Amino acid sequence: MTDSYLSVVKVKNQWLFDQVEVEFPTPESLKGRAIYQAICESSKITPMARNIEGIGINSDDIYLVDFHRLTVMFSLLQASRGCNEQEKHYLLEFFTQIIFSEPCYLYVGFNQSEPVAAALVTHFENELLVSDIVIKDPSYGSNEQFAQAVTNKWLKSNEFAGSFYIEL
Repeated sequence: MTDSYLSVVKVKNQWLFDQVEVEFPTPESLKGRAIYQAICESSKITPMARNIEGIGINSDDIYLVDFHRLTVMFSLLQASRGCNEQEKHYLLEFFTQIIFSEPCYLYVGFNQSEPVAAALVTHFENELLVSDIVIKDPSYGSNEQFAQAVTNKWLKSNEFAGSFYIEL
């Protein structure tokens, strides 16, 4: 890894960790943050080749999380990363604390009106990171395909000519 895209990862992690830095955080959300931090330690960051065609996921079925109901859907999908019901509960508490703000953007993918995928896009300086990819239904597509689809969706609203990375 280079320092360059390590910065985008640090920015993403700090943004998420800071979501529970409030006057009275719940003990459950703090436990969820600790579980999430452990998940981050085992993640791998790699450059993402841009593949605009042939990804198989319709970007019209991917939505930017910009209101509470989508935040809940995003959080439920993220909570599925827990190893047991208790961890899932704590992760859910952690992710439902999210307040929309740059440089991170949350996305939820739908299949037949059901939320089946989620990812987080972080834009920092000249890097774009797609991370926290969760796919509930494997028939929807792979992590890489969803990352490409989310990137394409983000690019419809943002100009960007930098480097792309994926966290798996």
